[in-house]
Order: sequence, then C-alpha cells, then structure tokens
Amino acid sequence: MARRTLHQAWIHGLRPEVTVHFRVVSYNIHGCVGRDRRRDADRIAASIREFAADVVGLQEVDTDSGPGLDSSQMDYLPHATGLHAAHGPLLSRHHGHYGNLVLSAHPILAVRHIDLSVGRHEPRGALDCDIALRDRRLRVVVTHFGLRPAERRAQAARLMAALAPDCHRPLVVMGDFNDWRTQGPTLAPLHGQLGRRASPPTYPAFFPLLPLDRIFVCPAEASVTLHAENSSAARVCSDHLPLHASVVMP
Repeated sequence: MARRTLHQAWIHGLRPEVTVHFRVVSYNIHGCVGRDRRRDADRIAASIREFAADVVGLQEVDTDSGPGLDSSQMDYLPHATGLHAAHGPLLSRHHGHYGNLVLSAHPILAVRHIDLSVGRHEPRGALDCDIALRDRRLRVVVTHFGLRPAERRAQAARLMAALAPDCHRPLVVMGDFNDWRTQGPTLAPLHGQLGRRASPPTYPAFFPLLPLDRIFVCPAEASVTLHAENSSAARVCSDHLPLHASVVMP
C-alpha cells in the first residue's frame, strides 16, 4: 500500500490490512528408513534444515533403545535441527514407540493430545500445539490416520469435533490421512469444515500416485500454495514425499 493510501486509510478510521506469510511442511519420515533400506536420521535432519519452514509436522518418528545418538528420533531430530519441539508417541512396540513430532522455528506455547484410537486397532492420535507465530497464535495439529476405512471415518469425525470451535481462527491441520478419495468418508468431513484444496500426490515417493498427505489451513480466506518436493533426495529418504505449503494468512 502506497504511503498516501496508507495515510488516507488512517484518516478515514480504517486499519490497513495486515497479513502474515509462513511455510509449513508435512512429512511421513517412515522411521528415517529410506528406499535404500538405510535408517539415517541425519539425512532426514538435513532435509528438514533445507526446508527452512516455520513449522514441520512429522509422522512415524521412531524411538529406539539403540546405542547411537540418533536412536531416539524424537530427541535427536530437534537437537540436530535446532528447532523447538513437541512430540506425541502413540504406538507401543517391543523396542519403543513411534508417533508424531512438531518442529517449530517459533516458540511452542501449549501442547495437547487428541486421542484417535479406535477399538482394538493400533493406537492413533493427533498432536495439537499452539505456536507463537510472530504476533499470531497459530494452532497446529499433526496426525496420522489408520489403515482401515471404518477406523479412518471414526477418526475424522472425532478430529473435527475437537477442531470445530477453532475453524475460523488461524489453524493448520496436516498429516498422513491414508486415503486419497476426496469424496470418501475420510476426507469429505475434513473438506466440509476445513475447506477443499487440491493436493499433489506424495506416495510412493519413487513414483508418486496417491495424495495421502494433506495440509488444511483455516480460515478459508487464507491463500495456500501446495507442492510436493519431488527431488532425487526426497525420493530416497522416505516412502513419502514431503508436502510443502506456503500460506498467506489475513
């Protein structure tokens, strides 16, 4: 806005429009095991640093009891990237847990967990954080839905019930939803409340065909540009490609 126009806006008692631009990434890192079958947390950490994103939401972050410094990815990845972190281990294994991890270049103000476990299926959930993004309080939710249609349908309904009061406020919901059918029972409720945006395919990484990973942004007035990083490195690091979103929030 030109200086004269800005001055006139203040004269007429109008507050000039203020927007904030930020970038988020959703990435299923597959326990840091790449297509070459190497478990390499350093490789994933290097990718995250290259993202230079404000917020990164990770799924399938492993915790192991091995001797290496990178054995506990929940602890190692924040250390290796220098980012603020909030984690939510969900699924117990014989050697540890794996779950969701939020990495943020900005302070994390609050951390909550939304239980999305259904029946006897493996435990699932959403990691729910408030992040101090410049002068805004941004709610970020990272999740990983189950493998069965009925399970995902119940998880979508439960997640939307938890998010409904905040769908008009600055909100980002991202993760691996394990479904690509935009009109199916998993994604239709999400699109109904969070808005519908075309998402690029992210799986499998070596030849992406299915848009399993999604990033939703509220309010609806936000401008969002999505792209999957289809570099040679990204095609090796995990079985999913990282999904990037550039957001302009009014």
